[in-house]
Amino acid sequence: MKNSVNKALIFLVVSCTLFSLPILTEKSLHFSEKDVELSSEIIGILENNHYSKKKYDSVKEEALKEFIERIDPNKSIFLEKEVISYLEEEKLLSPYDQKNSLENAYKIFHLYQSRYQDRYDLQKKLLSEIKLMDLKQDRKILKDRSKIKRPNTLESVTQLWEDNLVNDVIQLSLNGNNLDETGNKIIKKINNQFNYFKQTKSEDVLDLYFNSIARSYGPHSDYMSPKRVEDFDIGMKLSLEGIGALLTSDGLYTTIASLVPGGPAEKSNKLKPNDKIVGVAQSKEETITDVIGWRIDDVVRLIRGPKETKVQLEIIPSTSLDDSQTKVIEITRGIVNLEDQAAEKRIINIQNENAELKVGVIELPAFYMDFDAYQKRQYNYRSSSKDVKKLIHSMKEEGIDGLIIDLRNNGGGSLMEANSLAHLFLGGGVKVQVKTSSGSIHGLGERRGYQFYDGPLVVLVNQFSASASEILAGAVQDYNRGLVLGTDTFGKGTVQKVEDVSRGKIKFTESKFYRVSGKSTQNKGVSPDVYLPSPIDTDEFGEEKLPGALKYDIVAETKVKNFRRIKFSKEELALKHKIRTKKSILFNHYKTLKEWRKAQKEELFLDLNIDKRKVKKEKAEFELLTIQNDTRTKLGLSVFDSYQAFLDREENPDEPDIDDEILFEAANVLSDFIVHSYKPIVSMNKAS
Repeated sequence: MKNSVNKALIFLVVSCTLFSLPILTEKSLHFSEKDVELSSEIIGILENNHYSKKKYDSVKEEALKEFIERIDPNKSIFLEKEVISYLEEEKLLSPYDQKNSLENAYKIFHLYQSRYQDRYDLQKKLLSEIKLMDLKQDRKILKDRSKIKRPNTLESVTQLWEDNLVNDVIQLSLNGNNLDETGNKIIKKINNQFNYFKQTKSEDVLDLYFNSIARSYGPHSDYMSPKRVEDFDIGMKLSLEGIGALLTSDGLYTTIASLVPGGPAEKSNKLKPNDKIVGVAQSKEETITDVIGWRIDDVVRLIRGPKETKVQLEIIPSTSLDDSQTKVIEITRGIVNLEDQAAEKRIINIQNENAELKVGVIELPAFYMDFDAYQKRQYNYRSSSKDVKKLIHSMKEEGIDGLIIDLRNNGGGSLMEANSLAHLFLGGGVKVQVKTSSGSIHGLGERRGYQFYDGPLVVLVNQFSASASEILAGAVQDYNRGLVLGTDTFGKGTVQKVEDVSRGKIKFTESKFYRVSGKSTQNKGVSPDVYLPSPIDTDEFGEEKLPGALKYDIVAETKVKNFRRIKFSKEELALKHKIRTKKSILFNHYKTLKEWRKAQKEELFLDLNIDKRKVKKEKAEFELLTIQNDTRTKLGLSVFDSYQAFLDREENPDEPDIDDEILFEAANVLSDFIVHSYKPIVSMNKAS
């Protein structure tokens, strides 16, 4: 009797919210003849202009598979046999029969709508009986379903929905919510998602389908609908009002891909790559809108806004133990302009043996250029190469003994600027080779010129250094002009072009970069001469992780001059680095932290038993808190008195920073290089 009363009470609590929503009806989602024509237009451009020169017939099944993956990324809607059937049906169609292909896509989406309704109805039923829910099951669920096959029966699909809901209840319960609070939070979430889903329009389906076609050619090919073209044009302007973050989506979560250098998000130090955005509000007083499952362009529109206004973001930090550990942050929107991305300098004083050295550092967040001023032939147009040249000149006057070009997190930019910057250090000669879709190869670089800076040089990179950054680092390495330090770079060795179509735009890869050594930067990137530690897992990022990325290959080497041979071997430099950093508190901290995170990731399954989950959660929290506090004790900092205090911590600019530690270690490696390879310079700067 008691159970039935509880059941009735909880049902009353949730029903007012649940049943105020109308049942999802069959939508009149359909396509027109103009949509068929646009589909053929997109395919024609990709076939004729994409670097891969693939015929659509060879990728059409992959395109449909991509479409299915986009609408069902967790593999919780469609059966394996259904997907196979759809792909077989597509295989039998002519590659140019886009009418039937579109019909196939819409048929798939209509089934998705129906199943989504079924899942929603099941969740309503189960939540109405939440106090009777078994939270001590002898079952497990897989954390990541992206690499496994889909369920084989509708019964297994239903079981998966039930298991996922039980998992959500357990997660929220373990975070201090009672069952009523848990039920209401989940109800709010699924209602928001359902409401959003009901707003799906035919053009949204087309956008998904056309993008799936584009992505079947590679990760950097996209179809942009007229609505998305507007966003693209805004993003290309120097004065972009917003938070300054590049977002990506897996179909479920909107994730921070990277932060715009100099933007409000980067300056706030509250957002990091791989953080997930799950909710957005315009003020503290406004209820946070759940954006899980939203289209990425709609999430962008919620976040974007006038400068000096504030936006509330509910995020799952990349360091969270599970998706229930969220945090609300506030960022003041601003204007991301050229000035914010400008190169900056600093000088680091290094004591090496009996030599006191000045190491100049230029931090370059992007390869920028004021294209409008350049095209108008204004002599004083702003660019990264001009700014770097001025900074080098001023540091020469200050008597620097060596120079570090810091390209960490520099995702690229102007190819022209990459060439101009390389010219400052290498003088005349080819800096990069470009291979077009026609197969022709040509070199880029000034035929003549002198080195503006000819002293000891280091290029510092990480896994987020991409495109133009890889061109500069690769050229310095191939010319044997200096040292490359850090981690393997991102591996984006392609160039994209944007063309208009009858409705929107299509972006595709048109050419590929190669180093003067003939090696491609594609997929493999640039490997450093000396590896420096990374605070994050380098295995999670890179071009090679993107589905359909072009392969690494080699072309003929271009003859270039060879600068000063490094007299001090890279092996010796690496050994000195290893000995020195063995004592580093921060380096050891991040090594321990990475090992701990790796161990956590090796746990592939989640228990659907709340008691077992509680034990594992408390153990993980204790271990992480211990790692943090041990390091803080060694650094002479106050410790966190609880795991919650660690989660609620505010960023303190006075605390030691791993990025600075890496930079100082790069300066130490450069000083070793100088001391053992540039004796005349050292003798001029001996300490008294």
